[in-house]
This record gives sequence, structure tokens and C-alpha cells, in this order.
Amino acid sequence: MGLKRTAVSIVLAGIFIVYMFGYPKSARIIPPANPDDPPRLPEGQQRNVLIIGGGLAGMSAALELAERGYQVTIREADSVLGGRLHTRPVERLGQTFQVEHGFHAWFHNYHQFKDIRERLDIDKNFQTWGSNFFRWRKYLPEEISSWGPYPINMLGIVLKSQNLGIVSAMKNQGPLADLMNFDMDVVYDKYDQYTFDEWAKLRNLDTTFYDVMLRPALSVTLNEENTLSAAEMLMYSHFYFLSDAEADKREITRMDYGSAVINPWAKRLQELGARIELNAKVERLLVDDKTGKIIGESSHPEEKYDHVILAPNLQGVEEILTAPLKVDSPAKQPIQKILKDVSQLEIAPPYKVLRAWFDKELENSGSAIFLQVPDFDPVSAIGQYHWHEKESEEWANKTGGSIMEFHLYDWKFGNVRDEDIWGLIAPTVKEIYPEMFERDFKMLAYHVNSYENFPSFKKGLQQYRPNATYPSQCGIPNLSFAGDWLRTSYPSALMERAVSTGREAANHVLLSDHIRQAPFKVCPSRGPGFGSM
Repeated sequence: MGLKRTAVSIVLAGIFIVYMFGYPKSARIIPPANPDDPPRLPEGQQRNVLIIGGGLAGMSAALELAERGYQVTIREADSVLGGRLHTRPVERLGQTFQVEHGFHAWFHNYHQFKDIRERLDIDKNFQTWGSNFFRWRKYLPEEISSWGPYPINMLGIVLKSQNLGIVSAMKNQGPLADLMNFDMDVVYDKYDQYTFDEWAKLRNLDTTFYDVMLRPALSVTLNEENTLSAAEMLMYSHFYFLSDAEADKREITRMDYGSAVINPWAKRLQELGARIELNAKVERLLVDDKTGKIIGESSHPEEKYDHVILAPNLQGVEEILTAPLKVDSPAKQPIQKILKDVSQLEIAPPYKVLRAWFDKELENSGSAIFLQVPDFDPVSAIGQYHWHEKESEEWANKTGGSIMEFHLYDWKFGNVRDEDIWGLIAPTVKEIYPEMFERDFKMLAYHVNSYENFPSFKKGLQQYRPNATYPSQCGIPNLSFAGDWLRTSYPSALMERAVSTGREAANHVLLSDHIRQAPFKVCPSRGPGFGSM
């Protein structure tokens, strides 16, 4: 009788899931606006493009244009390429380690990044990362994975959960309707004026469901739930989890990001004739007094460019655009118009990433390559680099030690010295991994990355957020933007938004020169549900 009742419950749950969640939409292709134009510059025709910023957005634009025959120059203010995917050599324990900005994963909906990986022939540098592991103070641990055809995968997550159940899902029909009936065309008009917290209260979201299913995803935005736009978070949930049966599937690299991605990318650009200049900070743009076009930048006034792509982080964009121009410059008014909006945007709170070398390895930590700990502030996540990254694994095998990374997204301690950080977070780490203290782990070395450069997605900011072609719309036809702080007309986020806006900027250049634009494969703009928001 019990077995029969269980079977009936599963069938009813399946009916509910299908009713609430519907069926997934397919990824769509945005075709070129000029499909009949030639795919590259004609022989003998030269176009020079200056890309300011050598992060993912700038490198994406550079690859698209260099492959089409453009003469590309990248000027990067830092000593390394890659932006938030950069890698730096760090000397520790008599060895040079390649230390990244922080842990990253490549998700199923990273369609532009997949295309770049294929063109660079670097897919062999990636491996599948299966389940997602979570630990809370007030809930049981969770191992969340999405497998099987949609919506069976969603049913499996709910039924497998130690903290949720089909009753929990049924109690959240209002907020689930917003998630399942997501519509990119209306979500910001409807919910950008609310924070994620306010939306949860407005829609009577069950606390357990909020904490277990939604709050963990919020941490990767580096924004706080009491300020983050509800519309942005709904878009994140759609993009990373609900838009496709495989949306939650992800990959990680087998080696450091420089060796796996950035170095092959830079090599390919140089093979195509691109010029890459590091430690090359751009202070000010140069304007043609007659046309109002951007023709170069102040550190190299002798160089003239047909197009300029502005691809540093948000602070870098503001610094460059606020540099003084001639009083009568024809670009002065358009730039003031751009700055009126861009200056309204903000930066997310500061965060730190601590990489630590220990003399021992955890024995009882399960298979959590990356453990998310949403309510163990200020620790947000802990990565075990010696379990998945070649260099770290070799060191651990040789020494018996481990290399761990602590993500401190909710940093509220102010300007703390690097040597004092472990002392501040150790009591919290002890709650998560008591084994480290029971077995008296010794920290042999550490390295701290401190940042305050991630874009804020606070409520109400979407109205000011420009797209890649906004400078042209304001009257500077040969200037475009690229970066993860911009808006796109389709769902995108983080690394995928960076490379997508880089391609958008490149497409703007291609269209203006009558060269065929690159097509876009993008995440569907509507959720799997039947209704509308």
C-alpha cells in the first residue's frame, strides 16, 4: 500500500511540475542583419580597430574582428590579460604557482563562449563538473544536480532534496509562476523596482525554498539580497537553471585559466596579426574635430583608428569618458549624454579570495570540489583546487598537502591586512570543516586577491544601463562598449555577458563596414511555463 501511495505521489507531483513548469524553449539564433555582405574585408582594404581593455569582452571583440581581416590593437592597463578570468604567477613555497582571480564554471547556456572555445580548439582543457554541493547552518546538506529530460529533472531535484518536497513547491505557486513564466521583454519593467528580498515577501515565498534554492545563486552576483534587483535575479535563475533541461550542467578547466583559456586565446590573436599591449593605461580619447568620431587615444596621438571599442570595467569607462575634451569638441555633448546614464551605475561591495596551501588534505569532505555555504558569512564558498587543477594536484601528490580557496563575497571587515584574514574567518571555517582543526592543519602559505570592481545590479539601475551600441545611438558612430556591466536584449550573465557584448561590439563594427555580422546563439527569452508574467 505504501509503495502504491508513493507511486501515486510521484505521478501527482509530475503532473504538478508539468502544469507549473511547462516545457523548455530551445536556444535561438539571432541572424546577421546583413547576411548578403561578404564575410571578411576585401583584399587590400584596411580597417584599424582600437580595443581598450583586454578582459573577456575585449578579447571576444578582438577575435571576431581579427578573423575578418581587421588590424586590431588591444591596450590593457593591467600586466595580464583576462579581466576576471586572469591568472598571475605567484611565488610560494619555492615554486611558481599560477593563481587565478577566483573559481569559475562554464555553464550550458554559455553559447558564445562555447563558440570561442571551439574556434580556439581548447575544449580538451575542460572537464565536466557534476553535482553542486551546499551546506547551511540551519538546513541539512544538499547535493543538487539536474539530470534527465525536462521537467523530470526539476521533479528529481525536489524529491531528492533533504530540505524540500513537493508540498514546498506547491506552497510557492506565486513565485514559481514568475520563474517559470519568465519573459525577458517585461521582467525589468515589472520587477526592477523591487529588491530580491522585497520580491520574495511580495510573492509570499516560502523561507526554506528561498534559502535552499534561490539564495545560493545570489552569491555569484556579488550583490546583496537586500539591494539586488529582483528582475536581475529572476533572469539569473532562468539563465542558469530553468531555461533548458541542461541549463545547470557545467564544466571547469583541468588547469589554470591562463593555460586553459587566456594564453591560447592571446596566441591565436597574435597569429592573426593583433597587437597586444599590457601595462598600457588609456587616459583620454582623441576626437576628430570635424566628424566627432573617436580617432585614437592620448598616449599614442600619432595612431589613427577607424573604430574604437571601450571594454574596461565600469570604473575604467567612467575615468576615460570623464577626461576633459576641447570645449567645442563635437563629441562633448554625446559623451555628456552617455555619462549621464553611466554615472548612475554602481559597483558591488568589495570581496576577497584567499588561496591557502595546507600541510594536510581533508579526508571526510565527500566529493565537493566546490562547496557553497550561503549562510556562513563572510565565507561564501570553498574550493579544493588539488582535486581538479593539474598544477595543484601535482603539488598535493608530492607533499600530501592541499590547496584550498575561500571565497569571501560578503566582506564587511573593511581594510584588513592579508595576514589577518585567516584569523578572522577561521572560526567560521571550523564550523564548515571541523576536521581541519581536529587534525591541526598548518597553513604553509597564502595569497589574497582583493577586489572592488564588480558591477552592481541594484534595483532601479536597469533604466540607466546601456547596451553595446549606446555610444553610436548618442552620436558617436564609431565607438561601442563591451563588458559584463552592460545590458543585453537576451538573457546573459557574468562571463557569457562579457563575451556576448564583445561580439555585439564587433558586429557594430562589421555592420558599419558592410561586412557580414556574426550570428548569435542565445538562451531563450521566455521560461518553460505556459503563461506570462
